[in-house]
Amino acid sequence: TRALTFQRVQFAMGLPLLKRAIQEQAENTKNFVSRSLAIGEVLSMADMATGVKRGIIYWLFGGTVRNLGSPGHVTKWLQPLQGQKYTGMFAVTERGHGSDVRGIQTQATFDLSVQEFVIDTPCENAEKMFVRNAMHGNYAAVFAQLIINGRSQGPHCCIVPVRDENGTLYPGVTAVDMMYKEGLRGVDNGILIFHEVRIPRENLLDKFGSVAPDGRSRSPIKNKSARFNGMLATLTPSRLAVTFQAMGATKLGLTIAIRYSHRPRLISFGSAGFY
Repeated sequence: TRALTFQRVQFAMGLPLLKRAIQEQAENTKNFVSRSLAIGEVLSMADMATGVKRGIIYWLFGGTVRNLGSPGHVTKWLQPLQGQKYTGMFAVTERGHGSDVRGIQTQATFDLSVQEFVIDTPCENAEKMFVRNAMHGNYAAVFAQLIINGRSQGPHCCIVPVRDENGTLYPGVTAVDMMYKEGLRGVDNGILIFHEVRIPRENLLDKFGSVAPDGRSRSPIKNKSARFNGMLATLTPSRLAVTFQAMGATKLGLTIAIRYSHRPRLISFGSAGFY
């Protein structure tokens, strides 16, 4: 079921209309949001798992890159995504924190000597859970506490490699299958655990906060709370996508129910039946 769902996503995203929607996303054109929401609704009417998986890869992962990254990040990550060179996933929810993004415990510690971030899961409560596309995705948009000189700068997002092109996990990354979710058997939910995974400094999506080569953190928004709120606000369109997917499924369900209610009903009395 999962393999078929992935094939459906690949087929759908190869269609000219959907490819154009991803291009509009990369170029930040005015109508890309409405077009993508409508596409997600229609896909979910055909197959909810396909709509959800497409949304994870292109809306959540791709949208995070576009909304939180620099133009350089958009060029580096969204263009190959559009060409289906790789797939992504979105890792924010943790075992001990749910949707409390401010309290997440995954760490991205800057190592000045080698200009890298060390992504680490320090405890069981920090394990990333309900990560969709976790058993197939190549890269993850990982929200973590940005640690510089031992001090947290608040949650930031990094692009972390999870699997190579052959599907082999990179050293330090553990992916645990959460098995099938009822109603979405084609979507692979999983747990991600990181053990001192190193990524280049450039993999930090730095629209709201960057780290200079000398280790100094910089942000156009000085207040941590305002910075955090601004970061989450840019992800609102992705939340709208879930609503549109649900609306598509609701429309389909209502159509089936209404048509069924108009069918002639067979009333049975004992062995005899008549309309």
